[in-house]
Amino acid sequence: MHPELLLDWGDGTRLQLRPSADTYFACPTHKSLGNRKVFQVGGSYGAAIVFPFEARAGQRVRRAVLRLTSDKQYSGGATIGVFSLALPVDSNAEVRTGIAAGFTRDAGIESHPSVVFAERFEGWRWQSDWQDVDPNGNAETVSSDSGNKFAVLDGKALRVRVKARSRLGLSMHQRFAKLKGGEPEEIYFRYYLRFGEDWDPVATGGKLPGLAGTYERAGWGGRKPDGTNGWSARGAFFQLLKNAPEFGPFRSIGSYVYHMDGASEYGDPVGWNLGPTGLLEKNRWYSIEQYVKLNRPGSADGVLRAWVDGRLAYERTDLRYRSVPDLRIESVWMNVYHGGIAKAPADLTLYIDNVVIAREYIGPSGTR
Repeated sequence: MHPELLLDWGDGTRLQLRPSADTYFACPTHKSLGNRKVFQVGGSYGAAIVFPFEARAGQRVRRAVLRLTSDKQYSGGATIGVFSLALPVDSNAEVRTGIAAGFTRDAGIESHPSVVFAERFEGWRWQSDWQDVDPNGNAETVSSDSGNKFAVLDGKALRVRVKARSRLGLSMHQRFAKLKGGEPEEIYFRYYLRFGEDWDPVATGGKLPGLAGTYERAGWGGRKPDGTNGWSARGAFFQLLKNAPEFGPFRSIGSYVYHMDGASEYGDPVGWNLGPTGLLEKNRWYSIEQYVKLNRPGSADGVLRAWVDGRLAYERTDLRYRSVPDLRIESVWMNVYHGGIAKAPADLTLYIDNVVIAREYIGPSGTR
């Protein structure tokens, strides 16, 4: 009754394979069901089967047949499609370099004509470079943090900590109305991110830095955009499932988008699914870059892209952020927030460094 893969080779021989592993997923799902005694396919169930295939020198597979035997069938019938699985990391994804490649650790990058703001967190008055810094946050510049396996990227970095039994780590803005050129229609925002050893968000996910145009009206906190009141595209981190050793030191990030076509009054959590995806290893620095281009009012052509270490990790080109032209990109929102409403059960620490905002692609910084 187990699945079988029948392979007809070009030389006329047939190979009959049994799976070495299988699992299925009930959608929506938060865990695989590979330890069940049954194996379900069709309808809302997605399945994955691994066969011990070995290539033959000089031979090609002429025909492949997946054979499934039905033990029990629900309803009148089902349509089953067969697909290959995309690996979660594409190590061959192209690395795109940008203006930062010409500046060692971003030193002097603010002189580039396309750069509208740069922050390396070296001075003690770094807060004066930002607006609306929430005093309830917990952020400070550090050059060492031995208890959390910290290593510097370049001089000091901003340590952000969500303390146990709290939600807020950081909230502050860089508002484009105060920068040269004013509020843009499109912008690039890059920062370096490092998760500390204690970054284990087992209770829920939350928010990371991103771009926004809320105008204190909509686009956060359950305030649904209607096209005239606001929008946002913050970053996001996702919940780490308890008892999930297969994730090891890796933690996932993505986007949290408030847009006109959102599924509910809250933002849409979006996992990054291209190239390196949004799977980051703890205790390592990553270049995280996001790009927003607002849609033309009346058109669904808004863009959201994200890169991890210069590799494209996410792309969407059909968003509706707005229906009126006076909604623009208001700010870079530096936000680290646990939840939702759930409080962090233990301290969570991350580090931010080398923030750059520019009107063209930035990319990872130069190292020489």
